[in-house]
Amino acid sequence: MRVISFVLFAFLAAAPAMAAVDPLATLRPGHPRLLFTRESIAAAIAAARTDPQRAKLHAQVVRLAEEYLQAPPIAHVLVGPRMLAQSRRALAEVTVCGMAWELTGDGRFADHARDVMLTAAAFPDWNPSHFLDVAEMATALGLGYDWLHDRLTPAERATIEHALLEKALAFAPRAYARADPDRESFPFVKGNLTNNWNQVCNGGFVIAALAIAEDEPERARTVIAGLRETLPQAMAAYSPDGAYPEGPIYWGYGTWFNVLLLSALDTALGNDFGLGAQRGFDRTALFRLYVQSPTGLVFNFADCDATIPFDPTLTWLAQRYHEPAVEAQSRKLLASDLAGAPDPGDRFFATNVVWFPQAATATGPLPLDMNFGGPSKIALFRSAWDDPRALWTGLKAGSDSVNHGHLDLGSFMLDADGERWAVDLGPDDYNLPGYWDRATAGSPRWRYFRLNNRSHNTLTPADALQLPQADAPVVAFGSTPARAFAVADLTPAYPEYARRFRRGLALLDRARVLVQDDVDGVKPGTTLTWRMLTEAKVAPDGRRATLTQHGRELRMEILAPAGARFATRPATPPTAAEAQNKGVTEITFEVTPAGADRGGIRLAVLLTPVGAKWPTLPPPPLTPLDDWK
Repeated sequence: MRVISFVLFAFLAAAPAMAAVDPLATLRPGHPRLLFTRESIAAAIAAARTDPQRAKLHAQVVRLAEEYLQAPPIAHVLVGPRMLAQSRRALAEVTVCGMAWELTGDGRFADHARDVMLTAAAFPDWNPSHFLDVAEMATALGLGYDWLHDRLTPAERATIEHALLEKALAFAPRAYARADPDRESFPFVKGNLTNNWNQVCNGGFVIAALAIAEDEPERARTVIAGLRETLPQAMAAYSPDGAYPEGPIYWGYGTWFNVLLLSALDTALGNDFGLGAQRGFDRTALFRLYVQSPTGLVFNFADCDATIPFDPTLTWLAQRYHEPAVEAQSRKLLASDLAGAPDPGDRFFATNVVWFPQAATATGPLPLDMNFGGPSKIALFRSAWDDPRALWTGLKAGSDSVNHGHLDLGSFMLDADGERWAVDLGPDDYNLPGYWDRATAGSPRWRYFRLNNRSHNTLTPADALQLPQADAPVVAFGSTPARAFAVADLTPAYPEYARRFRRGLALLDRARVLVQDDVDGVKPGTTLTWRMLTEAKVAPDGRRATLTQHGRELRMEILAPAGARFATRPATPPTAAEAQNKGVTEITFEVTPAGADRGGIRLAVLLTPVGAKWPTLPPPPLTPLDDWK
């Protein structure tokens, strides 16, 4: 008993000391210390002498910096409620020009980055009512302050530091203090702790705080403590296996800032406080790889466009979590990106220098198929890696209620022969009235064509909208060389119209795709509409349709039901204020089950690329989705 009492006393005595460990105790002295050090940047410059891909990257950074020298000054200009475009310009110009100065020693680049920072410092504010604007501007000035620290005069450093304090870090206590009655109304907190806002705003706070930590240690401690409490709420979105609920574009946004702050904690403090160990984050690089097709386009669910730039966070993730096959793919994607001119709007481009994929060592092959869980469930399939004409497809399930989500449960996409055949239209104008009002099926957001199921490649009963609160599970998944498939239960999306809705997607023989719907207990008089959108030229011919674009061909064939026939119409929205989707065609057929069919009806469409590359095969037998094993 005496021993137990002694141990308990020793633990209680040590507890205050453990709780009082200073997170800044290991702060790296001097600058730069955010993302790189003088030693690591010198090593990067040396490596470029023997690695042509790295040399090309460095040259493109310098080339882009030269373009920025001619850019007009940023300005305190809002578009709608946002100043985000100006903050993003500042982040791009400061990081690219700052990095170009590190690589070349050319003072013109340092001077331009300095001028951008001083212009931003003179703004009356960074638009805190839309706090992403503040976060990205704080990131720009925090990185610039750190990278250019020794180049700046004491007066310039003081001006930038004051701006970081007054226009960004002054908000940290309100954002993090649980006892502050205004906390719940703060833009970073209100409804945003579980999405990309958390990652971006925490990123801006952390970069700003670590940049000036020796001068403002208490503010830095406040930020680190708040970060440790709040960031896990956003990182929970990656659980269980890395998929990101808000789609691939917002994966790039949220994950870049997440990686940015973890990298900065590591280089400045040597400690990420266990945040990098959040479940699923070690696998999210796989999601980023699989969601991109061989054409370079992505499965652009939610408010996402189909085109996506190379993302240097892919390399950081591969190296941090020891995924050599992912790093090898990252290097190939970067090489493809470097084959073109650098994008002047890519504010993440400079970080390729510090998160650079090394030349591949021997790696095992990645699986061809992957099923991702989480709030936005998605199963993805392909016929091959490293073949730009490979067949790639996927099936979307999960929740309609995620941030930036659309009513898209059951939607599929299809690429083959280097072409996209089944498209997702992506987002509409964020400034449309009621765009963010999403609470119920009658909310304004769901009236917009691009955001509801009437514009997605799914099955719709009675022209009804999916329930915004619906969550459709993936109930079966399989992957073999000859056949890979997923089955989603769409019943929660349309509970009023049938006893059970199930949709299956199968990649057969790695050469064709079967989309099959089994619907049981259909409500009398309910018309089921099968839909796919495409930018290809469409020639419908009864039960078949031929799609052509850029000299390639895809054949569609209705295998069930027997009486169905394809029809086409322009994918035009109901109002002129919405994006008009010129050149996009809806391919549809409709079935109104009657008699015995109301008990159970099957809709099945086979999609087959045509050409010398692809085999000619007979139609597959149809089996109940319950039997897909």
